[in-house]
Amino acid sequence: MNNFRTLVAVSFALAGPSIAAAQVPPLVLPPGLPPLLWPPGPPPLLPPAPDYSQRYDARHYNWYASRYRSYSAYDDTFQPHAGPRRLCRSPFD
Repeated sequence: MNNFRTLVAVSFALAGPSIAAAQVPPLVLPPGLPPLLWPPGPPPLLPPAPDYSQRYDARHYNWYASRYRSYSAYDDTFQPHAGPRRLCRSPFD
């Protein structure tokens, strides 16, 4: 009898969730209504594409690169002998 109770307990433990799930009725939508809960929002706003064009003519970059070893084309600055980095002002600006 003890084995029978164990078998019944295990059977209900395994079948219980499936029996409970089978008792929930499926969701039925009224005819003619779309399955959307809310209307779609506006399209996402994208930032403008970055401008990777050169800010100056190639002569500007070449002029500074030939005169200053510390010239950085990334931020268009150079390191003078004294003081902080300076913005470049070439004759081709």
